[in-house]
Amino acid sequence: MIRILLPLILAVVAFFGPWLGTYGFDLGEPTIGCLLDFQLSVSGACAPSGDLKQMLVTYTMILGGVGAVLSILGLLPLIGRLTSLVVMAAGLSGLAASVMFVLAMVNGGQGFDVVGLGWGAIATGVLGLMTAVVGLGGVRGESQDY
Repeated sequence: MIRILLPLILAVVAFFGPWLGTYGFDLGEPTIGCLLDFQLSVSGACAPSGDLKQMLVTYTMILGGVGAVLSILGLLPLIGRLTSLVVMAAGLSGLAASVMFVLAMVNGGQGFDVVGLGWGAIATGVLGLMTAVVGLGGVRGESQDY
């Protein structure tokens, strides 16, 4: 159950949360718009835009949603291990995006300002770490029935 909820919450927080004065839905606009129109492509016009940290936010949203859907199918033994890899990738993507936004803030001369960073970046970093640990536990074969 936790492998379903954590990636889903991670994707929602990354989508709705503020990231250095902008919101996740602004960062992932072209790709998320294409996916909502059932254009299952992340290349061409649907490719994530911006620099690496902005693309990581988009990948966090995509991998979190895919990980949550796959986790429902993960009740089957073989798919369960593959699901855990996607969940772990979603967590690492969210953690990396948060760290890159913090580094961009510090390197920009602003110092570390929690209010300026935004709760979306902080919550995505924390949830990303938790999601990566849960995904790693699933890869190792641990039961997450709590």
